Amino acid sequence: MYDTIFAPISSVGSSAISVFRVSGDNSSNILRLLIKNKILPVERKLTLKKIYHPFIKDEIIDICLICWMPKPNSYTGEDSFEIFCHGGSTTSRAFINCFSKIKGLRFATAGEFSKRALVNGKIDLVKAEAINDIILAENEKQRSLSIKQLNRGLSIPINLWRKIMINALSKIEATIDFSDEDDVPEKINISTELSKIIIQIKNVLQEGDLCDLIAQGLKVTFTGPPNSGKSSLFNYIIKKEKSIVTKIPGTTRDVIEKKINYNGYQITFFDTAGIRKTKNLVEKEGIKKALKAAKEADLVLNVNDISNIKKNEIKRSWQIFNKIDKGSKAALKIQYKGKKTFFVSAKTGEGVEKLLEAIYKHILNKTKRKEQNEFFYTNHRQKGDLERALAELSSAINERDEEIVAEHLRAAINNLERILGQIDVEDVLGNIFSNFCVGK
Repeated sequence: MYDTIFAPISSVGSSAISVFRVSGDNSSNILRLLIKNKILPVERKLTLKKIYHPFIKDEIIDICLICWMPKPNSYTGEDSFEIFCHGGSTTSRAFINCFSKIKGLRFATAGEFSKRALVNGKIDLVKAEAINDIILAENEKQRSLSIKQLNRGLSIPINLWRKIMINALSKIEATIDFSDEDDVPEKINISTELSKIIIQIKNVLQEGDLCDLIAQGLKVTFTGPPNSGKSSLFNYIIKKEKSIVTKIPGTTRDVIEKKINYNGYQITFFDTAGIRKTKNLVEKEGIKKALKAAKEADLVLNVNDISNIKKNEIKRSWQIFNKIDKGSKAALKIQYKGKKTFFVSAKTGEGVEKLLEAIYKHILNKTKRKEQNEFFYTNHRQKGDLERALAELSSAINERDEEIVAEHLRAAINNLERILGQIDVEDVLGNIFSNFCVGK
């Protein structure tokens, strides 16, 4: 953990500049070696310097800007410096080759800079994950959500809850230590405090589905009988011939998915096998996957050929009547009046934009509370520990034995600290940071 590490923190390739970061106890000596000067640059100011190859006399790698950042005022909380060199893969390779030959300096693993920032108290795990989410954001809404989490995120209420719970735990422990004294007022006060925290945690948890709609995107699954035009409609919406389309019923056997960005929101569409009775084992497996995809979807679109309508197997689905370029829709409009019903043509595109707009409004209705709420969780790791903390608090309130109450409180505090990364669980942290990009 205390090796000195380096990595490019910008993309390597054709660009005006590339940026490298070096962090660790040996950073100052390495910087002196590169600039061939015992005097370090002014702290936290960009300084133009010649960078020399440490093992080839008078060979200049590049002339570039350097920022020297001694601990603790750096991203990692360690001695650190950044080099803003000219861009291009050749220059980047020259720096990587140079750094790799310096004794005591190694290439950083994925997320290692952020992991060190966490260990050194510069950020907590919620903020670290928010930084990674900003980098990985695929649309404006995901980026905005991640910025909120980084700026005034879940860390704020968790730290407040933890403080109140530690105070409550101290009162319980005092009750245990002085059990011969009457401490009923304190017990009532503790119950009141914990009840407020329980309500607040429930409010955060209730935002889970809404958060997933923004962070993960809306999952929309096409279902319906064979040859109803599901694959054609799927291909029209994603603007790509991804699903095979033929006149033979049962062509689609697997679940095919594709993400699109619509008005700043991510929507993932799933094309599935046509649902019907069949003896074909492969088609049966495809239908099984189709029903599973429908069950896991946020929205199900049941597609029917308008001239050959079948019984709908998915009760909660929107009704999509396809191939209106071939059939009449007047009678069906009366029959399905007031229901989520759409008439489209995957061939001409008629009605498809109206369907997409309806899906967009559906997302807005689902997420409008999220835009107003200040605190929320953004991944299932955070959700799991919040749920466990909630269960422990509920048990603590319903328990009469002070020692057992204390154990429930300790467990709840432990769960909250896990969210912030304050508990040294190496396997958990290792798994989380392995999903970060190198250089972050």
